[in-house]
Amino acid sequence: MPKKKVKKKNWIQIITSAECVSGLQALLSLVLLFFIYKLNVLPIHFFGIVALILALFWVGLFLMQKPASKKKKSHLPMAGKVISLLLSVVLALGCVYLIKGSNVLGIISGSKEEIYTTSVVVLHNHEAERLKDLEGKNVGYLSNSSTQDTQNTLTAIKDKEKVNISAVSYQDIMSLSEALYSGHVDAIILEDINRPQVEIFHDNFENETRIIYQYERTEKVDVIDLNTNVLKDTFTIFVSGIDTYGAVSTVSRSDVNLLVTVNPKTHQVLITSIPRDYYVKLARNGQYDKLTHAGIYGVSESINTLANLFDIDIDFYARVNFTGLINIVDALGGVNVNSPYAFTTRHGKYPIVKGDNYLDGEKALGFVRERYALPNGDYDRGQNQQRLLTAMMKKMLSPTIITNYSSIMDAIGGSFETSMDSSDITSLIQNQLSSNPNWQFMSYQVKGTGGSDVTYSMPGYHVYVTYPNYDTVQEVTNMIQAMEEGQVVSLPQ
Repeated sequence: MPKKKVKKKNWIQIITSAECVSGLQALLSLVLLFFIYKLNVLPIHFFGIVALILALFWVGLFLMQKPASKKKKSHLPMAGKVISLLLSVVLALGCVYLIKGSNVLGIISGSKEEIYTTSVVVLHNHEAERLKDLEGKNVGYLSNSSTQDTQNTLTAIKDKEKVNISAVSYQDIMSLSEALYSGHVDAIILEDINRPQVEIFHDNFENETRIIYQYERTEKVDVIDLNTNVLKDTFTIFVSGIDTYGAVSTVSRSDVNLLVTVNPKTHQVLITSIPRDYYVKLARNGQYDKLTHAGIYGVSESINTLANLFDIDIDFYARVNFTGLINIVDALGGVNVNSPYAFTTRHGKYPIVKGDNYLDGEKALGFVRERYALPNGDYDRGQNQQRLLTAMMKKMLSPTIITNYSSIMDAIGGSFETSMDSSDITSLIQNQLSSNPNWQFMSYQVKGTGGSDVTYSMPGYHVYVTYPNYDTVQEVTNMIQAMEEGQVVSLPQ
């Protein structure tokens, strides 16, 4: 009796077989579980539940794909294959999202470095588009600069960039800036530490000039590790919104200054806002300056200055820059913000109406930077910053976080950083998922009186400052110290 020929399976039959489809599902499940374990954001019992559910799905779908009888036709095996393939797609997307999330967490956490920049600046309408265009041109620089960065920039232009310029020295910021505006030089070399002084004479300097080259120097952040246990100890984070574009590590003025104090046991969060013009003693030398100027000496100077002002410990810092704000808001698809005032922003000249406003990234930046057009100046700006932050948080809690996940991760990854270690961040996420505590958020803004005074960063000139109301400063100190002692606090009446 002749042997019955065995029909060979084609490649379509092979890849759609129960064994192949189930094998793909099993592989993707293991990869997904690996990245969930690596991220360490799920409590161990949740991790076990996820693993059990994936295993049950695998067994069930594998059995569905096996026909019960060769004689009895059934659509169940095909349905099992379709469902298993769909689940594999979901698992693959989950793996991609977790990989991206893991990469972003590594980028934003554990920050311990910052970048000091020195710029070659031309007027906005100057013909030069790049450094090479200044070949043989006059370039001004400050001869008595407080750091070596100006000389290092001159050396880099000559030796590294191979551009020959005619360097012209000036003794003070006023003569240097006037040389640029009068056309005596084609460009100037300006350290970020000196930019506030230039803006005394040219308050629209940012919009009237362009940067065509930057020299960067990286330094370690000199911040003491307090060995804080974020699940047991009350901790305070200094949140700085820096006045710059580009890398978030760039040293610059701190336009937004918040202290976020968290008690993980009582589940209270106190958000304290400090005006940028607060007239405070710098930690570095005890000289008075605006709080915003502390940022040009590094984030550690801002931290130490505020720690001295409030007589508290500051455990961590977080920074976001203006580029980050634009990118994150755009990644969210814009936000809706309700404004109590109608005004036109100085940055971008965007009209803001009284009531609801749809803001894209650029408009949001103009909205939170504006203070001159607001009746209460910096205080109203602080309120607008809180309004924008609330709108962004609401958008992140909506389905937008899923549909725009990839672009949001990209925006955060390049625009936000914190000194908090990734292990601390994942511990907080685990605790939230495990116990789901009901957090109480409280906001407080220290007060002050506007005036004019001399500052360390702008010697010889009277500039606008906000003299602190030390009663309100003491109220914040009392609340934070009480939280550190484990007490439940309430805002002053």
